[in-house]
Amino acid sequence: MPDPIRAGFGRALTVLGVLLLAIWVAAAIDGGLSQTWLARRLGSLGDKSRDEELLRVAAATRHEAASSGLIGRMDVPRLNLSVYVLEGIGGTALRRGVGHVPGTPFPGERGNVGLAGHRDTYFRKLHRIAPGDTVRLTTPDGAFTYEVDSILIVSPSRGDLLRPDRRVGLTLVTCYPFHYVGPAPDRFVVLAQPTTSLVADAATHAGSGGASRRLSSGLVRGEARVKSVAP
Repeated sequence: MPDPIRAGFGRALTVLGVLLLAIWVAAAIDGGLSQTWLARRLGSLGDKSRDEELLRVAAATRHEAASSGLIGRMDVPRLNLSVYVLEGIGGTALRRGVGHVPGTPFPGERGNVGLAGHRDTYFRKLHRIAPGDTVRLTTPDGAFTYEVDSILIVSPSRGDLLRPDRRVGLTLVTCYPFHYVGPAPDRFVVLAQPTTSLVADAATHAGSGGASRRLSSGLVRGEARVKSVAP
């Protein structure tokens, strides 16, 4: 390769590298500023640290999600993971935090609450999560605590795992493997159950077959949402 061509090729790679770095820095700044704003917004709504029983309708959270996009904060104490949750799982929402899967119940409601995040940003620490870990969601309606009961590695076609009426609890979804280069082929799914005084009532709401259906397969309306969780 002649020297002028080699030099031009080298300059092009340098420019590309600088552009990619600038895009990454801009995304990181946007995410950091968004998390700070969401923290202030949740704080302005008053002290929501007290555990609440499950709700039929999370009215305050639904109102806030519609007006500002804020859902609340998710904490996994053992992992030292604390991240704010926004409505939706589009590119902007997942760049700025963890996204609430549209069509699933809101945190604290009786049903299958779906949250999704990127494996290389806000859900990076999920690779260390284990059964028995506590997941706490603090929202405009109060705080709700869940306990992890199982972890699954599934294909993107397992849309049934995000079906809003299949169980009462919390489902976290990200791409897998965590350190895969490029679009990851599988999904890492965390299933958690509520630990409030209404657990028995919640189980009744889900139906006696809820536990046995947890590993069922099938293509349902939640499938597109599972596939849309980018790595």
